[in-house]
This record gives sequence, C-alpha cells and structure tokens, in this order.
Amino acid sequence: MIQRPATLLTPPILAFTLILAGCGAGTDLAQRPPPGYVGDVGARVSAVDWTQARPVTVRLDEFRFQPDRLAFERGAPYRLKLENHGTVAHTFTSEGFFKAIAVRRVTTAQGAVETPALVNLEIPAGQTDVVEFVPVQAGTYDLACHEPLHSGFGMTGTITVR
Repeated sequence: MIQRPATLLTPPILAFTLILAGCGAGTDLAQRPPPGYVGDVGARVSAVDWTQARPVTVRLDEFRFQPDRLAFERGAPYRLKLENHGTVAHTFTSEGFFKAIAVRRVTTAQGAVETPALVNLEIPAGQTDVVEFVPVQAGTYDLACHEPLHSGFGMTGTITVR
C-alpha cells in the first residue's frame, strides 16, 4: 500500500474548506459611476420627493431571497431594506439593475454613503442595509447571491423595472 504524505492532501482540502466557509466579496460602492451606469445621479435623486419613497423589504437567508421577484416603476423613489436573517453573509448583486438606477444613499451598520454606484452589496449575518434609489432604465435583470455556491443552491431572482 502506498501512503501519501499529508501535505499532498492539505492544499485541496484547505481550498475546499475556504470555499464552503463563504469568503465574501464584500460591499463594493463606487463614488463615480463606472462606464454603463447612470451618469446624472445627483440631478435625478434631487428631483424626487423622498418623503414619498416606496418601502420594499427583501429577506435574505440560506439560500433564498424573499421575495425573489421584484418590480419597480421608473422615476419613483424607493427605500429597499435588505434584511439578512441567515447565519452567514449574503450578497445582493445585480449588475444590470445597478447600472439602471440612480442611488441616493446606501446605509449599513458602518454608516451612510451618499450617491454611490453599486457594484456589489454584501450584507453580514443579522444585519440590515438600506438602499434608496430611483429606477431610470426599464428592463429585466438577474439577481444573485455571489457568495460561493449560494446561487447554485437557488439564491437567485429577477428584478423588473417598468
């Protein structure tokens, strides 16, 4: 019988363990809109009455968004509350949708960021983040959690802007 040294097995086992542990992508906000994003964010967010912002709540947990189908009207202000009821971090990621909205503010446990361009939102376990935005471009966009394996387990959805 041939025995392999334990060190030959360690790197693959370690890599697999790190993937299962969910090494997060983290929240990524750009202060300037990257190419393809809404460019006149400041003008758009100051043109709406934020006292009329429509509240929408999405619950994130293992391994789903509730609801997993969201619909928004162009030009209306929204206050999207992302509540992570799971035991691990989850992301709320939709590149197409993020490019189609003008964000007024993102509020996390670390504070508020004014008029960022969203790239990725990671919500730690037990935390609630709030995104205030105005949809600008109509379309249907994919939603997913980009933590390792989460979308494969069904943590996906659809966002429609009419």
